[in-house]
Amino acid sequence: MFTIRPATDGDAPFLPEIERSSGAIFRHWPGLEWIADDTVQSEAQHRALIADGLALVAEVSGFGLAGFLNGEVIADALHIWQMAVHHDQQGQGIGRALINAARHSATDRGITALTLTTFRDVRWNEPYYQKLGFVTLEDQDLGPRLTAVLQSEGQAGLPLAQRCAMRRCL
Repeated sequence: MFTIRPATDGDAPFLPEIERSSGAIFRHWPGLEWIADDTVQSEAQHRALIADGLALVAEVSGFGLAGFLNGEVIADALHIWQMAVHHDQQGQGIGRALINAARHSATDRGITALTLTTFRDVRWNEPYYQKLGFVTLEDQDLGPRLTAVLQSEGQAGLPLAQRCAMRRCL
């Protein structure tokens, strides 16, 4: 049993470790194993999104904080910067519930879409989000904002050939 709620400043110290744990699954994906040891959002970045963006956490009875989603309103969309579920709690529907809560938050604010960037062809990335109603955008459909996000990811070391941007209209 889990609940989804807005994140608080008191949650921020625990969120980087959830992201680290979530990324451990990449150790089993050829060519992307390094992501398991890559940097994660800092506590300060979490606090900034808690204060000025959207920050949700999943709390599991008897376990504690098990997942989070954060993002911010940019132009016509709520852009999801990160969603992570603790390795020990994956496969329990927490990610789906976090996306649904973000969708509700966006529609309550009059926002018409969710966007994110993710890895192509990694089963818990692009195919997973497609199951949740996201559509992979072609290069000509990205627009300047998502193009800039992907370019920034490339400058940070992510392999652009394996990245994509996705949108879910609300």
